[in-house]
This record gives sequence, C-alpha cells and structure tokens, in this order.
Amino acid sequence: MPFDSSPSGRQIGTAFFITALGGLLFTFDLPLLRLSMADQWTMVFVRGLLLFTTLSFGWLVARWMGDRAPYLAGGAGIAVACASTLGNISYIGAVVHAPAANVVFLIALTPVIAATLSHVVLGEKVHAYTWSATILALCGATLIASQGIDSGHWIGDALAMISAFCSATILTIIRATGRKVATSLALGSLASSLIALTSFNIAPSTLLGTGAFGVPTLVWLGLNGLIVMPLATVLLARGPRLLPSADVSMFFMLETILTPIWTWMLFAEAPSPRVLAGGLLLIMTLLAHSWWRLAVSLRSEDVLSPERS
Repeated sequence: MPFDSSPSGRQIGTAFFITALGGLLFTFDLPLLRLSMADQWTMVFVRGLLLFTTLSFGWLVARWMGDRAPYLAGGAGIAVACASTLGNISYIGAVVHAPAANVVFLIALTPVIAATLSHVVLGEKVHAYTWSATILALCGATLIASQGIDSGHWIGDALAMISAFCSATILTIIRATGRKVATSLALGSLASSLIALTSFNIAPSTLLGTGAFGVPTLVWLGLNGLIVMPLATVLLARGPRLLPSADVSMFFMLETILTPIWTWMLFAEAPSPRVLAGGLLLIMTLLAHSWWRLAVSLRSEDVLSPERS
C-alpha cells in the first residue's frame, strides 16, 4: 500500500489517535509480565509461543488478501530472527532481574544505538545534534547502570542494554534491506520459546497457578502475547503511512515515561534518585532530539511541496 503523500486533516487526526493508542498499549508490556508472577523461562516460553502464533496468523491473513511476501526474507530475515531471539531472552531477563524503571530507561537507548549502527555499518551521515544527543543519552544510561552495580542488579541492567542493541540491530537491517521481517520476528519468538523449553525446566502446571490479584498466570501472559503486544505493533506500524517517522517515534517515548508509573502504582516500585536523574536526562535528550528531527522533516516537506495559496 503506497504512502499517502497528501493526507487530509481527518486522516492525520486518525493517525495520531491510533499511533498514540499503540504507544499506550506498549506501556503495559512489562507490567503484564510482572503481574503473571511467572518465572523467567516460563515467561520466555509462553510469550514467545504466543507472539509466534499471532504474527504467523497475521502473515496467513495477509497472504489470503494477496500479499506475496515470503515467510522468511532471505539472509536479512535470518539475521533479524537471530537478533530477535537474543533480544527476547535478554528482555525477559531484564524484566526479572532489574527494576522496571531501569529496564525501560535503558531500552530507550535503542534510537541512539540505531543511529550509531547506521553510521558505522551503512555509512550514513549523522548530524552533530544526533551525536550530542547520543553522548547525553549515554551519560544518562551510565547513571542508571552505576546504580545497578551498587544495588546488585547489574545483570538485569546489562540484559536491558543487550535487548536495546538487538532492537537497534533489527532496525538497521530493515533500513539497509527494506525487507518485510515481521515473520522473522515471529521465528525469533519461536526460537526463544524452544530454547526455554529444551534447555530449562518449564512446568506447564505453573501456568494455571495464581498470578497477581488472584488471576491465573496464563491469563496475564495470554493478554500480553495474544492481544496487547500484537495490537500495539499493528497500530504503531500504521502511523508512518500518514505521519513523519520522527513524529511516530515520539509515541515510543510513552513506554519510557508511563511504564515506571504503572509499576509504581501496582508494585510500589519507585526508582532511586540516581536512576530517576539518569532517566530524566535520557528522556529529555530524546524528546529534544525527536522535536528537532520533526522540525527538520516539516521544513523539508515545506521546501519540496508545491506553492500554497
């Protein structure tokens, strides 16, 4: 489906709504995993299996509607599947071993890591403002990681940074190849699920155990893997059809801002002053950089657009 080069005001309003809704749904990913009260490898197994099922079903529906995209997009698809496998496992590990605020603040490094990879791997020029934002974001991440070392949950912080690097790698591969890789993400989910099943003790009976608020563990994980995450992905994927990519990226910041609030409300897990300072530095840096990118994008559109009356 081609991008709409001249969307109407109503279309832009709709795009803002669905993209904001997708970003909002993403903020519930980590809280739902915590509410399941499942162990690390049970979460990896169930979440991976459910995401594989949902994404594969979406591919079958797209094929039925005429999309001829292959299930595995060649070498790019294999690379994405491998990065997705490691990213899934490291993300769940971070959720289990580190406070929620540390996890989402460190994963917010993904855009600056992606910009660096694009420069190193693809040879893309990086503006001085982007390098400045990268340095400031890394300073914020250093504050957060130092708290993790002092508090003994440095492993969780390290896993969060590995997850961010995997996500940035996937974005770089997509940018370099332009291939559709949603089903490669599905294969990565399946691979992480199989690793959990074959290498660690997974007790299916624990899925029927009681999670938070007396709700079975499987219900929380099912809500995450079958509804919230797939729907969030679909909604956010539609945003770039009508909105500048810099504008869409702003909605990803909702996870960084709101997820610590949800975990504070649900689990009374408040970030330490050092983590909060590092997180605020990181958030403000990324927000300022996103606004700058959006302004540049809008100026470019004004230059390229025909004269307006």
